[in-house]
Amino acid sequence: MFNKKMGKNDKKNERDEKGERDKKDERDKKDEKIINILKLFRVKILIAVLVFVVNISIFLTLGVNNSNAGDSVISSVKVILASSEAPLDSPKIDPTLKDISEQLQSVFKYTSYQLIDSRTMTIAYNTTAIVSLPDDRTLEIIPGGMSGDRIKFTIRILKKSSPIFTTQILLKNGSSVTIGGPDYNNGYLLFNISGVSN
Repeated sequence: MFNKKMGKNDKKNERDEKGERDKKDERDKKDEKIINILKLFRVKILIAVLVFVVNISIFLTLGVNNSNAGDSVISSVKVILASSEAPLDSPKIDPTLKDISEQLQSVFKYTSYQLIDSRTMTIAYNTTAIVSLPDDRTLEIIPGGMSGDRIKFTIRILKKSSPIFTTQILLKNGSSVTIGGPDYNNGYLLFNISGVSN
C-alpha cells in the first residue's frame, strides 16, 4: 500500500517537473524571440540613423556648392577674324589678343588674328546674352549653371533669326575657350568665351 502511494507520488512529481521544464522552455523561447526582435529593431534604428546622416551630408554639400556658385556668370566674349593672309613665318596677331595668342596658335592654323569686337557681360543662369555679328548674324550665350567646377554654356549662332550652329560646352570656372564660327571676309570668325561664376 505504501509502495503504491509512493509510486503515485513519484509519477505526480515527474509530471510536475515536466510541466516546469515545459514552462521554462516556453519562457526561454519567448525571451529569445524578444531578444531577436530587439536586435532587429536596433539594426533598423542604425540603418535609419545612417541614412539620415548621409542625407544631411548631401544636403549640406549641395547647399555649400549652391551658395558658392552664385546665380550668374561674368562672361567676356571676343569676336575674332582669323585668316591665312599673313606669311607662315610672320603671323599677324592683334596686340589686344596677346593674352590668348598661344591658345589661338596651338588650336588653329591661321596666320592672322584680328579682334572685331569685345565685350564683358553679367549673365544670369538660363538667360540669353546676345552679341551682334557681321552679315546679319547674332551670337547667343546661355549659361546653364554649374557642374562641379565647370560652367555649362549653350552657344548658338543665328542668321536672320534662324539657328545655323548650336553647341554646348563645359568651361572650367575662371578659364576661357575659343570656338570656330562661320566664314567671313576671306576668313573665319572665332569666338573666345570666358566665364567666372558670380
